[in-house]
Order: sequence, then C-alpha cells, then structure tokens
Amino acid sequence: MLDILLISSDDERAGRIAALVGQENAGHRLRTIRAAAARLPEYREDAQKADLLIIDDVHLEHRDLAAVEAIAASAPRLSSLLVTPSLSQDWLVAAMRAGVRHVLSWPIDEAAFTAELSLIGEKKSAGAGRESRMLSFVSPRGGSGTTLITINLGYVLARDRGKRTLIVDLSRQFSDAHLMLADKPPAATIVDLCSQIDRLDGAFFDACAMHVHPNLDVLAGTSDPIKAADLRAPQVERVLSFVIPRYDVVLVDLGRFVDPISMLALDRSSDIGVVLRQSIPHLHTGRRLVDILRELGYSSSKLRALINEYDKSASVDIATLENALGVRIAHRLPRDDKHVEQAIDQGIPLLEVGRSSALATSIDTFADALWPKPLDATNGLFSRLFTSKPAAASMRTLKTES
Repeated sequence: MLDILLISSDDERAGRIAALVGQENAGHRLRTIRAAAARLPEYREDAQKADLLIIDDVHLEHRDLAAVEAIAASAPRLSSLLVTPSLSQDWLVAAMRAGVRHVLSWPIDEAAFTAELSLIGEKKSAGAGRESRMLSFVSPRGGSGTTLITINLGYVLARDRGKRTLIVDLSRQFSDAHLMLADKPPAATIVDLCSQIDRLDGAFFDACAMHVHPNLDVLAGTSDPIKAADLRAPQVERVLSFVIPRYDVVLVDLGRFVDPISMLALDRSSDIGVVLRQSIPHLHTGRRLVDILRELGYSSSKLRALINEYDKSASVDIATLENALGVRIAHRLPRDDKHVEQAIDQGIPLLEVGRSSALATSIDTFADALWPKPLDATNGLFSRLFTSKPAAASMRTLKTES
C-alpha cells in the first residue's frame, strides 16, 4: 500500500489519475491538492508524510522544478512521479536533476502507470526488509579499473566477511566482469533477464545469475553494446528492487555511464566510488564527472574518490586531484601488473593469485573501511584456515565445469 499525494492543476486530469489509482485494488491512500507545482513548498509537510508524490501541472515550466527539487531534498525516501505533455530529452534531464525518477506523458498509459506504482511499491517493501547496502562504481574514462575493483571487493566481502553479495554488471560497452571470476560464458545476462522481466521470480533469477562462490553471485552484462541499448529503465529498476532484499551487499559496475539507467543504481547506493588515475585527462574528465554527480543531487559525502594504479612520484599528485575534484581521495590502490594480469588470464579473483600482494591488501583495507571486521574469535586464525581453502576449491570446481 502506498500513501500518495497528488498535486494537480487540473480537475479533469486529477480525476483521471485518481481513477487509475483506484483501479489498482492495492489499498493505496490518495490525497489530492488542487495547485500548481510552483506552490509545492506550501505542502512540504504533506509531501514528507507520503510515499509517492505525483506532480501534474499543465503549465509546468523548467523553473517550477526548483520547487520539486526542494521537496525531494527534504524527503529522501519520497518517490516522485511527474506527469508532463513533453517527454523531450531536455525535460527528462531537468526532471532527474530535480530528483524526479519517474516520468509519464499525458494522456497516461494505464499499463505504464500500473508498472510505475508497482515499482515504487517494491522499492518501499525493499526498504522495509533486510538491511542491504548498494555501492556503485563509475569512472570518467574507459579502462580505469571499475570492474577490477568491483569484482575483487565483492569477493573479499563474500569470502572473508561472510556477506551475501551480488555483482551487477551495468557497464554497457563490451561488459566482461564475469571473465574475472570464471572462464565460461554466463547462462544469461541482464539483458536476457530484462527481456523476460514478467517472469522475474526467485527461480528465474537464480537461473540467470552466475553462482561463483557460496556467498557471491554475478548478474553478467552483455558483450554486445547493440543489445545493451535495449535495456529500459523500468526493467532495470524492477531487477534492482527484486535483488536488494535478497542480498547483504549489491555492487554495481557502471563503467563510464551516467544516464537514466545508471542513475537507478546511483540513487540506491549508499556510496558512489569514482575511479580515477593520475593523469591530466582523468583530472579534467574526473572534475566534470563529479560536477555532474553533484548536479544530479548526489552529495559530496556520498562520493568516494579512488585512485587506481597509485604512483607517489606521478606528476599529478593527490593534492592536485583533490583540489581539482573538490573531494577528498578516499583510497589509493597501488599498481600491480603482475598479479592483475595473472588473475585476468586465469579468470579468478586477485586474492587467489596474490593474497599477500600490495593490491590485494589494499582492496582488503578498502573493504575494512566499508565493513569493519568484527573483533571476535570467529574471525581469528581458525576461521581463516577453514574458509580460505573451500573458497579456492570452489573457484577451481567452477573453472573445470563445462
């Protein structure tokens, strides 16, 4: 059941929306206010009590979105749905910068409206379930290391922290995250799953995901960027709403994509890892990426700037990067060509080829910063002795199956 607040400037349109809500038979509570979007600040307290704010203003202008943004900022758990005659790219970008993640055109398509309410309801239910945490990794340039970090952080959290972990590959340009964990193709990709989204349940998801460790699953991306273009935001949001309650941790590799689809993951993420290298191109494009993320409403406290292949003698030092980005460098990952190449060639996590290497140690330290190890006996010597060997065996078993 959703508590819905409808702000509408037109009685006839408000009646039509109310009728659609009533058809759901889900017990939704609807409150309607006859007003223009510009008057939203007057109804801040009403909006903060709602699960969903529907904004329907026949004469909505770009400047009116400031009022929408103020409401969204004051109520982080509030979902907003904008009904607009225009679905131009400019309007979509402006709406998303204002914090609106659901947009429908008028006249409202009944099936689309029902799907949006269902997604928002699932999001509310997921928030009330187990305590899950999502992290997303993004970079301003290709080849920065988002996949390497995502995969190996996920493996550490699954194997050494006992976290039920899912890695989602949403990098839609020749996705290959699964190749770092197995030397065989996935049974299905996120594109395959989304193309049959109506079948989504526990059994179907388990058939699509790669199970690479007792605590680690991977939802592979497609290696075909043409097929990746078929992904639709409502499909991806439904997948995210489904998986979050099932896992302790969901890690998302976004590559260098910041668009309406990747924003679905960014919105749900407790932390956003911005992966950079020490170069002039990364300095300039990194600053632009951070600016875009801020413009989209992601606070600096949510951003974790990570330096991959850190070199203390590089001409672009940490201070230069921090001054350019306007954010502190949260973690530095040293260069380790030898072990990275071995791990990629063998299709196994870095920790299995160089457990004591500087890079593996650095990833483990990063995991500690996110999830500190419990200080009890279960994480002592006996635990490490009896968990590391089965994990390695599991990876070998996976690689020998065909």
